[in-house]
Amino acid sequence: MTPKPLPVVERGTLALGRQLGQGGQGTVHQVTNKKINEAENGGWDVAYKEYATAVLPDLDAAALASQVGLLGELSADEGRWLCDRTAWPAAVVERQGQACGFLMRAVPDPFRFAFRSLAGTSTGTKRLANLEYLLNDDAYVAGIGLTISERDRLEILADLAATLTHLHRLGITVGDLSPKNLLFTTAPQPQCFLIDCDAMRVRGATVLPQAETPDWQVLAGEEKATRASDVYKLALLAIRLFARDQTTTDPAALTALSPALGDLARAGLNPDAARRPTPAAWTEQLRAAAPTASTVPAKAPGVRGRAHHGPRTSSPGSPGGGSPTGSVRGPAGNPTGVNGSVLTGLAAVVAVIVIIVAFVATHSDGGSSSASNSSPQPTVSWDDTSETSEDPSVGSYGDASSSDSGGAAAADPSTTPPSAEDLAFSEVSRGDCLSDYYQDGSWSSSTPTTTSCSDTDAYFRVTSIEDGTCTSDDMTWYHSNSDYSDTNLCLDRNYVTGQCMFAEADGEKLSMYFNATTPCDANIPDKYQYTVRLTNVFPGGAPDDACGNDRLWKPGDGTVLCGKAIWKKHGLRDM
Repeated sequence: MTPKPLPVVERGTLALGRQLGQGGQGTVHQVTNKKINEAENGGWDVAYKEYATAVLPDLDAAALASQVGLLGELSADEGRWLCDRTAWPAAVVERQGQACGFLMRAVPDPFRFAFRSLAGTSTGTKRLANLEYLLNDDAYVAGIGLTISERDRLEILADLAATLTHLHRLGITVGDLSPKNLLFTTAPQPQCFLIDCDAMRVRGATVLPQAETPDWQVLAGEEKATRASDVYKLALLAIRLFARDQTTTDPAALTALSPALGDLARAGLNPDAARRPTPAAWTEQLRAAAPTASTVPAKAPGVRGRAHHGPRTSSPGSPGGGSPTGSVRGPAGNPTGVNGSVLTGLAAVVAVIVIIVAFVATHSDGGSSSASNSSPQPTVSWDDTSETSEDPSVGSYGDASSSDSGGAAAADPSTTPPSAEDLAFSEVSRGDCLSDYYQDGSWSSSTPTTTSCSDTDAYFRVTSIEDGTCTSDDMTWYHSNSDYSDTNLCLDRNYVTGQCMFAEADGEKLSMYFNATTPCDANIPDKYQYTVRLTNVFPGGAPDDACGNDRLWKPGDGTVLCGKAIWKKHGLRDM
């Protein structure tokens, strides 16, 4: 049978949308001009992972090509299964003939949930259903909007164990098997989906040196990314999933549910890898325990529980201290310092799925096309005019990294449930007013502070909360959550008598910067010559003489502002 050509795309043919995430291994971008398997229900949205220049010397291009080409070597049934269960690399991306990244599918809705704030003040936005959410107490899990019963937990884990058995049979070991690389759904049935697939070992080869998530490492001296290491981490996951804890190794909670499962867990942590049970043994016992387990989802009590956070690095720092937590966009600006949400794509279960193997490129200088008449073959077609219906979220590629040369692995922010900053952003609701202001490239606080909209420090009103880009010309306070989703606050100016803003002299004209605001007693940036104190605000408009001897400004939204301009350069005087 004629070998199938490797799907390869030239980097210059990609139309990249917003950056979805950035880590130690590289950067993930939305791709706006391509679809995978367009024949399948309109096609799948695409994301692109571009490896960082620093890791390219360690990149095994042959291993990446082998991963992409694997689907072409499998039978139709095996390829279909792999597309259903994992976010497998779909195409190698090259720059001037050298591999620089790969394309993958985006995450569809079955593996997302509607996140709620613990305070119940906001329904939040859709987030990826990362399995690590379930390693918290029932009050927290129910409080954020997840509906999970004890039987669901057993069936999700059984599905994972069965998936591992199948992967091992194909010569694939996961390696970094941890909740950050697992998504789940309970509808139409409990199921797991594995992401970060370029980190897996395929027939002994890996794209980059193996890394492990903190608190999910194999025993000291043990080889990474083997069948035995996968089983060890499966035992850890089982223990922690039922203990509702992110770091414990005590199987007491699992034993209370099923003594047989408790025995499997203890055996799974055995230092002698040869004595660890197979994933198939886990599947059998989990399915045996599921029918008698409770189907009643845990409910949130009146006071919702707090997430248990295991040891990890913090999420991006506050403005002025490392990477900014938020950034701003004014009416004519673009976002700065945005760390977008990242998670890898997954394949939804469809009635007839086309396996990714052959590419049909519409670019004259990119991609390749192939067809084989030997058997029904999958296709990957590109539609350069297509637009994604949802920002793709792609896997946690990079911050959780370690080398075989020793040293602790750096924790990946995507491995944690919501941080304190995440929760602070999630508890902001549409219509709230904020006392925070933006100056010198940073917000005045790392998290939003709500206040009464009639207070003089109520500078901005929240018009909407988006998982993606705000659709208006309002300011945007961007925040990247620990799970790589976004909570972006779309803001409109809230004018209150007594507030102060900045102004700049241009000859006889005094230009007001309506989004530039600060406490009246604060120092203004050097580029501005005046502080304007509002003496009256007319939200519905007013005649031109409404301000009397004070100056009058019209921001453009129908509001009329009256104010006094105070010269700040050479003493204080009104202008």
